[in-house]
Amino acid sequence: MKLRPLAILLFALSSYAGAVEPTELRIWTSKSGSKISAKAIEMTKNGAIQLITKDGRELTLGIDEFSGQDQAFLEKHFKKKEVRLVANAGSLEGPVKADADTSYFVYVPKDLDPGICAPVMIWTQSDGAKAETLQRFSEAADVLGMIIASPIEARYEGQVTLLNNFVHTRDVLADVKADYNISGNGIHFGGDKSGGTAAFHNSLKIKSAGTYTVSGYFTPDMTGANKGHHFMAGSTNSSYRYLTAYAAAKFDEDATHNFYVGAREMPDSRDIAIGMIWMYAQGLYEHAAGRSEEINTFEERVLPYLKEMALTSKGDATYLTRMLTSECPLKGRFKQEIEKLHAGLSQSKEAVAHVRGMEALDVFSKTQLARYGSHFSPLTEHGPTKFGRMMEKLEKTYGKAGELQPVFKALAGPTHR
Repeated sequence: MKLRPLAILLFALSSYAGAVEPTELRIWTSKSGSKISAKAIEMTKNGAIQLITKDGRELTLGIDEFSGQDQAFLEKHFKKKEVRLVANAGSLEGPVKADADTSYFVYVPKDLDPGICAPVMIWTQSDGAKAETLQRFSEAADVLGMIIASPIEARYEGQVTLLNNFVHTRDVLADVKADYNISGNGIHFGGDKSGGTAAFHNSLKIKSAGTYTVSGYFTPDMTGANKGHHFMAGSTNSSYRYLTAYAAAKFDEDATHNFYVGAREMPDSRDIAIGMIWMYAQGLYEHAAGRSEEINTFEERVLPYLKEMALTSKGDATYLTRMLTSECPLKGRFKQEIEKLHAGLSQSKEAVAHVRGMEALDVFSKTQLARYGSHFSPLTEHGPTKFGRMMEKLEKTYGKAGELQPVFKALAGPTHR
């Protein structure tokens, strides 16, 4: 194993945004006395606060623009969460040299057993790997025991660079395989926007178990990726929502299009974890032969995580337990525990409405949004009038799904960028 030039513990990163939960919806007061109702979703190392209002609008304000009381609340909320990560974090290393032309960052999950094959995902960031971006994947990586590596030079600037992206990705994967015990059936690819396009391309060139992409899309000459399981996250008001929906529809039953509110670049860490559990679990159980230790590791890690999620987000926990019970051939004690957990969650009308609302949104994506994705170009300031009527109907039908109401409202509006 080669020596690493730099090993960074997760808590040493100065950005707070990674795995910190948003605040509740509350009234914020500025120094001048003006007020706004919103959630604070992240605080950067420079003290910039990103807010999302109930109708999905995004605002970024400096912390010094808030009242003294609100500043104290924000500092306590985000710094308290950061301390919690210290005891449970894996490690982030890099830049690591794969060869003379390729370097990368890699996140190694906590409690990784070197004797057991681990899954891996190669993440191609549209503008090149960044340590801060990998921080957002720490929750998912730790839950799944998955190694996340991201090539620094794998930027996308056209079709020629798409091919270059593959070379860097291939070299990083080879280097990670040389240093860690990687599952041959547990290779995944991911990326954002054009990096998502590269992930599909890489998945087609190197047989993978699936992809996790954010606003990923196809180019006109692409036919898709290999047969795997593809979780496609898309922001409600990004101009890429149509392109992502079109790509998801092409995969049909092997993909789902999941929304997060706003037009920001990335989902929060909890949303990422949900998507990656969906992606990894389906491929793991579909190709289970010879992977008993890998399955045991997944089950030991994910069960307590889902039990904790059930206490804080019944809708999300029900979505995942339903996926596991209905789409994965579970066995033994884990099967019993998941079925029991799902049965308990299904007593909640809110949780059931959440799952059914998610299914309705998936249908909306494939039957409505996907129609505009075949143009292969982003559509800004675009929002058909009928979307408003359709989302109003979903709001009423799934009124008990509180966490989905902001999604319905946001999808009724136009794209911003």
